[in-house]
Amino acid sequence: MAPAMELVAVSSAAEAQAMVGDAEVILGHRFLRQAIPFAQRLRWVQSSAQGVDRLPLAELAARRVTVTRWTLDSDVVASHALALAWAIARGLPEAFRNQAAGHWSQGLTFGPLPRRALVLGQGPVGRAIAAHLKAQCIEVAFGRRAAAPPHDDPYEAVLVGESWRRALPTFDWCFLALPHTIGTQRLFDEAALRALPRHAVLVNVGRGETLDTQALLQVLSEGHLTGAGLDVADIEPLPADHPLWRAPRVIVTPHVASHHPGRIERVERFFEEQLARYLAGKPLEAIVDLCSEPFSGQ
Repeated sequence: MAPAMELVAVSSAAEAQAMVGDAEVILGHRFLRQAIPFAQRLRWVQSSAQGVDRLPLAELAARRVTVTRWTLDSDVVASHALALAWAIARGLPEAFRNQAAGHWSQGLTFGPLPRRALVLGQGPVGRAIAAHLKAQCIEVAFGRRAAAPPHDDPYEAVLVGESWRRALPTFDWCFLALPHTIGTQRLFDEAALRALPRHAVLVNVGRGETLDTQALLQVLSEGHLTGAGLDVADIEPLPADHPLWRAPRVIVTPHVASHHPGRIERVERFFEEQLARYLAGKPLEAIVDLCSEPFSGQ
């Protein structure tokens, strides 16, 4: 694709620091934070992650580096999120325990069929979740920090600022697809959990730090909420003795919502397409707006 350009693959932070000095493009992000201080000619970073909140965005913005993200697995993450919600609502954790014990019982605890759902997070994943919900005739509301331009959101409700908190008692399902920033740290707190109806289902496929885990454990122990599906945790990997593993009505998946057998090949093809655009001077896909993207609290 570019015979005149040298391609270097690195497998450690030390290698990244040693080789990044003359790099114009970085594909991937694993050692990005360690390498940035040594990058003298960097113009473009293509991340291989959906979320960019853990990238050194402030430093990249200061250097006027273009950052692009990976978005093609948003539908996969959305499907995983809805699978978690339906599994909780249909009593599958209880059914799995019965199966392991060889116990036939039709007395499973089912949640009501969902009629209205809240999605917090309006990135590609949040929008994909909303589209999946709409396809199942579930009314969707978005929570967002500021008012949207006219006709920006084709959903029943856009709850601006803190108004989503007042509306929590009206939702059957709630999905968190938020980045981790100073503003979202434990945003979904005990007050929010208790404001949800007793029958509600909570799913988090964003960042574990946006949910107050201890508060979730407390309200679940009191019988509040039908349950929770978590693909992320505030501590990763989750220690074997963490109470989330044994919490009632909880399904934990180990941050794999975007995983599937063809993912690496899709990432590689996307990288190739992006690089072809870059070399031809064409606009890149999925550019991150570094002026408005919230920076991580980490």
